[in-house]
Amino acid sequence: MAEFILAVPVSVEQIAMAIKQMSPASRQRLLDLVPELRQTPSPASRAVYQARASVAIVREQVQQVIAGQPFAPDDPFLGGLTLKQYLDLPDEERARLWETPTDTTWSETEERGAMPAR
Repeated sequence: MAEFILAVPVSVEQIAMAIKQMSPASRQRLLDLVPELRQTPSPASRAVYQARASVAIVREQVQQVIAGQPFAPDDPFLGGLTLKQYLDLPDEERARLWETPTDTTWSETEERGAMPAR
């Protein structure tokens, strides 16, 4: 006799509720079956992930503003750095640059020529 499995969409909230209702032994069995649940991303890796996501968004927006023409490596980019200097930085340093507040607005940056004017 064949066994059929019905796939039903389950939300994360429903899974969390089911886990809360499990016995300690069942929770331990779940952790044995899915060891990835024990791993939590470190704050540094989360910051790098967020920085990469932010860079991707900004890159797309910049490409739209400059009509698809790429920056030259010596073009001013961020925080007094050229594009090449910025790209040469380690991921963690790039993340810190995006977290650092600046006194400059985007319109002021455009006026100084760091970003092409629209």
